[in-house]
Amino acid sequence: MAGSTKPRRRKASAPALRYERRSGKPGSAGKAEKKGEWAFGCLMFLGFAAIIVLLAVLDRLWGDGTWQWAAESWPGGAYGFAACVGVVGPCVLALSLFCLSRMRWRSWREHPGRTMLSTGAAIVCLAALVPYVALVSNAQDTGKWGRGRDTPPSWVFRNFPWLWSVGLLGTVAAMAALAGALVMYNRRQRTP
Repeated sequence: MAGSTKPRRRKASAPALRYERRSGKPGSAGKAEKKGEWAFGCLMFLGFAAIIVLLAVLDRLWGDGTWQWAAESWPGGAYGFAACVGVVGPCVLALSLFCLSRMRWRSWREHPGRTMLSTGAAIVCLAALVPYVALVSNAQDTGKWGRGRDTPPSWVFRNFPWLWSVGLLGTVAAMAALAGALVMYNRRQRTP
């Protein structure tokens, strides 16, 4: 009879196959993960605070002085500079997104040099957008928002009140050109 034998207990696994015991309390691994998340959250908060402070400092240092320089020495004056700023902003953003999209996030250890180069280029492009935002916000400073009610408008808004529309037109044109280039690139990639 096959069923008459008594079932035996399985042997314990060899010491090399056993789970390692962690030192400390049973819930200490979860606390370490939460501590890492807490540190990452603090780092993100400090990064955003630094960007806000940098925008305020760049607005003070670059704002009116840059627009005055552009009005005097740039071809086309301040309107030409606004069109150039409007075109360059979306191009720099597209370049940073292109650098980030080329990265293979899961296999970054296979090509660490290429990964670091793409990451560095994306960070530089995103850092170049900070003065862009400062220049654009200074061109729209009417004096009623940002620094208080009694503050006069910025120099560029006083002398060139419709400058923001030229920059916006340049931005829309650059975005349309980039979208068209992306559509053409995707069509070329699909056809054999």
